[in-house]
Amino acid sequence: MKRFGKIERRTLRAYWLSASIVMVIALSGAATIISRDYRDRMDDAGQHLMYLAQALAEHTTQIFVKLDALSRAIVEDATDRIVDEALLSEVMRRRAAAEPAAMGIAIVGPDGVIRASGMESYPIGRDMSKTADFQELQREDAPNFYISKPYLSDLSVPGDYSGWTMSYARRINGANNRFNGYVLLVVDEAYLYGFYSRLVEGPGMVLGLMGKDGIIRASNAPEVIGSNVEPTIRDELAAGEGIKISPSVRTGIQRIFAYYRSSAAPLLAYVGVPVAPIYQAWLISSSVIAIALAALLATLIALGLILGRYFRNRDSLMQSMLETAQQRQEKEFLETIVNTGGLLMSVTGPDGQVVVANQALQTLFPDVDFARADASSMSRILGEPFEKIVASLPWQGVREVVLQNGAKRALSWSISPIRDKSEGVKNLVVVGLDITDRREAELAIYQSAKLVTLGEMATGIAHEINQPLATLAMAVDNIQANIESGRTDLEMVSGQLDLVSSQIDRAANIVRHMRIYGHRQGGGAQPVDPADAIEGALAIAGAQIAAEGIDIIREYGADRALVSADLLLTEQIILNLLLNARDAILEKNGSGSMSKERIRIRLMKEDPDMTAIAISDTGIGIPDAIRNKLFEPFFSTKPVGKGTGLGLSLSHGMARDMGGRLELGEVAEGAEFRLVLRHASKTVNSEKRDGDKSNCPAD
Repeated sequence: MKRFGKIERRTLRAYWLSASIVMVIALSGAATIISRDYRDRMDDAGQHLMYLAQALAEHTTQIFVKLDALSRAIVEDATDRIVDEALLSEVMRRRAAAEPAAMGIAIVGPDGVIRASGMESYPIGRDMSKTADFQELQREDAPNFYISKPYLSDLSVPGDYSGWTMSYARRINGANNRFNGYVLLVVDEAYLYGFYSRLVEGPGMVLGLMGKDGIIRASNAPEVIGSNVEPTIRDELAAGEGIKISPSVRTGIQRIFAYYRSSAAPLLAYVGVPVAPIYQAWLISSSVIAIALAALLATLIALGLILGRYFRNRDSLMQSMLETAQQRQEKEFLETIVNTGGLLMSVTGPDGQVVVANQALQTLFPDVDFARADASSMSRILGEPFEKIVASLPWQGVREVVLQNGAKRALSWSISPIRDKSEGVKNLVVVGLDITDRREAELAIYQSAKLVTLGEMATGIAHEINQPLATLAMAVDNIQANIESGRTDLEMVSGQLDLVSSQIDRAANIVRHMRIYGHRQGGGAQPVDPADAIEGALAIAGAQIAAEGIDIIREYGADRALVSADLLLTEQIILNLLLNARDAILEKNGSGSMSKERIRIRLMKEDPDMTAIAISDTGIGIPDAIRNKLFEPFFSTKPVGKGTGLGLSLSHGMARDMGGRLELGEVAEGAEFRLVLRHASKTVNSEKRDGDKSNCPAD
């Protein structure tokens, strides 16, 4: 019995194995046959439609080649006058009669008035300046020809047609390629639209012609003419051809469409047939295969049912083994990746638990137990709350982190999510780079740029300090003269001493701010009132700009917010922009009057969480040809020896380092640059707002 049972089990196993193989082969074969049959049916239908679409496109090409040749001939008639102006309309009628593709011809002058016409519906003197043809062709950058959108024709056409037509207009260029009117050809709807009604091969077929804008211009179904299908076939419009299944515009019936572009005009021919008959034929064919397959599967399952539980248990066991092996391979793969190169790398779970961290990261943070690291540990490493990072994935940022030994390092982090099939966050890949040395080099460059700016302004700053010194000398002379007279006027001496004190404060403030500005900044972002940065830059350059006769207008507003920035870097950017604005105005006027020249400084909200410091001037402006080069290093429009070409480039880098941006604005006169910075958590207090200066020239 035992032996018999053993043989039986082997026999049953052999049977189930054979049955499984048969089932897999049958299922695979059936699925392959069914899917291939579906693809072949759709491909055959699409290819057949594509042939028809190509024929339509070729027909359209022939029409518009004729119209193109005819329009060129009319342009010659209009420009190289062979016949009298009075006979020009008769020439139009005869040319239209000789060309079946054109129903009528008219010539429109540069003022939009018809000057010659072979159509009664377009009489001489009719104003066409409001039409789309005129508006499109009179532009300086207009194309040589324009095909209008479809419209209902008011011309008399024999036969039963839809009444829709469209126009072909060719621009007439005069001297210096200027607009000198255009030739208007009304396409013969019987010649164009009648072709589509004769071409229909089967029930439910739709065909027609559409522009690159997606608007249907001709169709065997007049109801859809004028409809816009651009949102559904953008890829096909861009490619110029294609096959796609989409709903019909009028009925919503699913159809397979073929599109093909004409080589002579920006038009696409399309042909479509309902998918339902193709799908039904495929279902009938597939159902026969499915029934036979179901019968085979039912027989095999019935014979091997007693082994079902065994195979279910085996499948479960195999699945568990595969998952375990896969997890082990994934961990080995991640460890191989993160331990490659000199980057700081780690993979964590969505809760911050570290899955793996490379040796470089562990060496930099020896005080962190990576085997037990959690969200708080990752916050310490990244210099940013981990919960905030997870809420804004993918995340990038530069943070200054204090190490165990007290040293500060600037670390650039990039964090990307690995998502599962349900789009949930499965893991986070953390990649970091120690940019402390690069950061120090950048700050040194910024410091050098500040010192260069101060050096360029040394003469003006010396003049600023000399003014209070001269006032001090005069006040001291007055006091000394009063004392020597023997009749000391204490009230006069007191007034002069007050003047001395105020001038000492003035000179001290100038020197104090220059010393602060000349110090090297730490590069860290802090809550900054943008008005403070503006006033700091004006303390250095405001009086010099005003001495040139240029007005400085401040517009701060009462509801501004603090921004996250480095005060000295912000002052440096503003100072660069102010000096550039001054140079632009001086270059424009030379030694002329500056009575109407001004520099305008505004604070305005750029985005819900961004503030822009906009500095505009009335200078020479910026040509379009150099707008894309403004922020390139060593690019300058100033003469040789004036300017290094690094001001805007460095300012652009400073703005980026502070998490903001420097961009060129659009103004009617002169130029405008905007320094856009992110809001800080704090706001400007009301007392400080009350003391601000706004809408007034610089002192």
